[in-house]
Amino acid sequence: MSAIIEAQVMNKEAFAPYGELIECDGAITYDCNQGRAIRYHDLLKNLDVTDKLGKVGLSIYKSVPSPIPFEVEVMERHPLGTQAFIPMTKDHQSRYLVAVAPGGDLNPALIAAFIVKGQVGINYKKGIWHLPIVALDGDMDFLVIDRIGPEINCDELTFSPGHLLIT
Repeated sequence: MSAIIEAQVMNKEAFAPYGELIECDGAITYDCNQGRAIRYHDLLKNLDVTDKLGKVGLSIYKSVPSPIPFEVEVMERHPLGTQAFIPMTKDHQSRYLVAVAPGGDLNPALIAAFIVKGQVGINYKKGIWHLPIVALDGDMDFLVIDRIGPEINCDELTFSPGHLLIT
Protein backbone atom coordinates (compact mmCIF):
# COMPACT_ATOMS: atom_id res chain seq x y z
CA MET A 1 0.00 0.00 0.00
CA SER A 2 1.28 3.48 -0.84
CA ALA A 3 -0.99 5.27 1.65
CA ILE A 4 -3.25 4.27 4.51
CA ILE A 5 -5.96 6.63 5.74
CA GLU A 6 -7.67 6.01 9.07
CA ALA A 7 -11.39 6.81 9.03
CA GLN A 8 -12.68 8.91 11.92
CA VAL A 9 -16.19 9.33 13.28
CA MET A 10 -18.04 12.02 11.29
CA ASN A 11 -18.58 15.39 12.92
CA LYS A 12 -19.85 18.72 11.63
CA GLU A 13 -16.67 20.71 12.27
CA ALA A 14 -14.26 18.26 10.62
CA PHE A 15 -16.50 17.96 7.53
CA ALA A 16 -17.19 21.72 7.13
CA PRO A 17 -14.32 22.37 4.64
CA TYR A 18 -15.85 19.75 2.31
CA GLY A 19 -19.58 20.36 2.72
CA GLU A 20 -22.42 20.14 5.20
CA LEU A 21 -24.13 17.42 7.23
CA ILE A 22 -27.85 16.89 6.77
CA GLU A 23 -29.39 15.88 10.09
CA CYS A 24 -32.36 16.63 12.30
CA ASP A 25 -30.33 17.42 15.44
CA GLY A 26 -30.36 21.17 16.01
CA ALA A 27 -32.79 21.91 13.16
CA ILE A 28 -35.59 24.47 13.31
CA THR A 29 -38.82 22.52 13.78
CA TYR A 30 -42.51 23.22 13.18
CA ASP A 31 -45.62 21.26 14.03
CA CYS A 32 -47.54 20.57 10.83
CA ASN A 33 -50.22 18.35 9.27
CA GLN A 34 -52.69 19.11 12.06
CA GLY A 35 -50.20 17.96 14.71
CA ARG A 36 -49.44 14.60 13.07
CA ALA A 37 -45.92 15.53 11.96
CA ILE A 38 -42.93 17.66 12.77
CA ARG A 39 -41.14 19.49 9.97
CA TYR A 40 -37.35 19.66 10.29
CA HIS A 41 -36.89 22.84 8.28
CA ASP A 42 -34.24 23.85 5.73
CA LEU A 43 -31.80 20.98 6.30
CA LEU A 44 -29.93 21.47 3.00
CA LYS A 45 -28.71 25.06 3.12
CA ASN A 46 -25.99 25.08 0.45
CA LEU A 47 -27.54 23.43 -2.60
CA ASP A 48 -25.74 24.91 -5.63
CA VAL A 49 -26.51 23.33 -9.02
CA THR A 50 -27.31 26.13 -11.49
CA ASP A 51 -23.90 26.55 -13.20
CA LYS A 52 -24.06 26.14 -17.01
CA LEU A 53 -27.84 25.63 -17.22
CA GLY A 54 -27.96 23.03 -14.44
CA LYS A 55 -31.13 22.11 -12.59
CA VAL A 56 -31.91 20.09 -9.48
CA GLY A 57 -31.90 16.35 -10.06
CA LEU A 58 -33.36 13.80 -7.65
CA SER A 59 -32.15 10.19 -7.83
CA ILE A 60 -31.94 7.07 -5.65
CA TYR A 61 -28.74 5.08 -5.30
CA LYS A 62 -29.04 1.48 -4.07
CA SER A 63 -25.69 0.51 -2.54
CA VAL A 64 -24.37 -2.89 -1.50
CA PRO A 65 -21.94 -3.05 1.44
CA SER A 66 -18.16 -3.04 1.24
CA PRO A 67 -15.85 -3.96 4.13
CA ILE A 68 -13.22 -1.90 5.90
CA PRO A 69 -10.35 -1.92 5.21
CA PHE A 70 -11.54 -0.43 1.92
CA GLU A 71 -9.25 -0.14 -1.09
CA VAL A 72 -9.86 3.10 -3.00
CA GLU A 73 -10.20 2.57 -6.74
CA VAL A 74 -11.50 6.01 -7.75
CA MET A 75 -12.17 9.48 -6.38
CA GLU A 76 -14.52 11.89 -8.14
CA ARG A 77 -15.54 15.55 -8.03
CA HIS A 78 -18.38 17.62 -9.42
CA PRO A 79 -17.09 21.05 -10.51
CA LEU A 80 -20.50 22.49 -11.49
CA GLY A 81 -22.69 21.57 -8.54
CA THR A 82 -23.05 20.29 -5.02
CA GLN A 83 -24.06 16.66 -4.43
CA ALA A 84 -26.16 15.55 -1.44
CA PHE A 85 -26.64 11.98 -0.19
CA ILE A 86 -29.50 11.36 2.25
CA PRO A 87 -29.78 7.81 3.63
CA MET A 88 -33.23 6.27 3.32
CA THR A 89 -32.32 3.16 5.32
CA LYS A 90 -34.15 2.81 8.64
CA ASP A 91 -31.58 0.54 10.32
CA HIS A 92 -30.08 2.57 13.18
CA GLN A 93 -26.93 0.43 13.08
CA SER A 94 -26.19 1.28 9.44
CA ARG A 95 -23.09 3.26 8.56
CA TYR A 96 -21.34 4.43 5.42
CA LEU A 97 -17.86 5.57 4.47
CA VAL A 98 -16.97 9.04 3.21
CA ALA A 99 -13.52 10.10 2.02
CA VAL A 100 -12.88 13.68 0.87
CA ALA A 101 -10.08 15.96 -0.25
CA PRO A 102 -9.89 19.66 -1.18
CA GLY A 103 -10.64 20.73 -4.76
CA GLY A 104 -7.92 21.41 -7.31
CA ASP A 105 -5.27 18.80 -8.06
CA LEU A 106 -5.95 15.74 -5.89
CA ASN A 107 -3.28 15.28 -3.23
CA PRO A 108 -3.70 11.83 -1.59
CA ALA A 109 -1.90 13.13 1.52
CA LEU A 110 -4.87 15.48 2.12
CA ILE A 111 -7.61 12.82 1.98
CA ALA A 112 -9.73 12.62 5.15
CA ALA A 113 -12.04 9.65 5.79
CA PHE A 114 -15.15 9.47 7.98
CA ILE A 115 -17.57 6.82 9.22
CA VAL A 116 -21.09 8.28 9.02
CA LYS A 117 -24.17 7.09 10.90
CA GLY A 118 -26.94 5.97 8.56
CA GLN A 119 -29.32 8.68 9.81
CA VAL A 120 -27.02 11.57 8.79
CA GLY A 121 -26.82 12.90 5.24
CA ILE A 122 -23.98 14.79 3.58
CA ASN A 123 -23.76 17.51 0.96
CA TYR A 124 -20.43 17.84 -0.88
CA LYS A 125 -19.37 21.32 -1.94
CA LYS A 126 -18.64 21.94 -5.62
CA GLY A 127 -15.23 20.65 -6.69
CA ILE A 128 -14.52 18.56 -3.56
CA TRP A 129 -12.89 15.20 -4.31
CA HIS A 130 -14.79 12.29 -2.76
CA LEU A 131 -15.32 8.56 -2.89
CA PRO A 132 -18.38 7.24 -4.67
CA ILE A 133 -20.89 6.30 -1.95
CA VAL A 134 -19.78 3.25 0.12
CA ALA A 135 -22.27 1.43 2.38
CA LEU A 136 -20.56 -0.50 5.18
CA ASP A 137 -22.86 -2.74 7.22
CA GLY A 138 -25.60 -3.74 4.79
CA ASP A 139 -27.50 -2.60 1.74
CA MET A 140 -28.36 1.11 1.89
CA ASP A 141 -30.55 3.33 -0.23
CA PHE A 142 -29.68 7.02 -0.65
CA LEU A 143 -31.80 9.86 -1.94
CA VAL A 144 -29.40 11.97 -4.03
CA ILE A 145 -29.85 15.63 -4.90
CA ASP A 146 -27.41 16.96 -7.47
CA ARG A 147 -26.97 18.87 -10.71
CA ILE A 148 -28.48 17.65 -13.97
CA GLY A 149 -27.48 19.61 -17.06
CA PRO A 150 -25.90 19.69 -20.50
CA GLU A 151 -22.28 20.06 -19.33
CA ILE A 152 -20.22 17.19 -17.90
CA ASN A 153 -20.13 17.46 -14.10
CA CYS A 154 -18.05 14.48 -12.97
CA ASP A 155 -14.27 14.22 -13.03
CA GLU A 156 -12.75 10.88 -11.96
CA LEU A 157 -9.26 9.96 -10.89
CA THR A 158 -8.38 6.25 -10.67
CA PHE A 159 -5.81 4.70 -8.36
CA SER A 160 -3.56 1.75 -9.08
CA PRO A 161 -4.40 -1.42 -7.14
CA GLY A 162 -2.74 -1.37 -3.75
CA HIS A 163 -2.18 2.40 -3.79
CA LEU A 164 -4.69 3.69 -1.22
CA LEU A 165 -6.38 1.91 1.71
CA ILE A 166 -8.88 3.25 4.25
CA THR A 167 -8.92 1.54 7.64
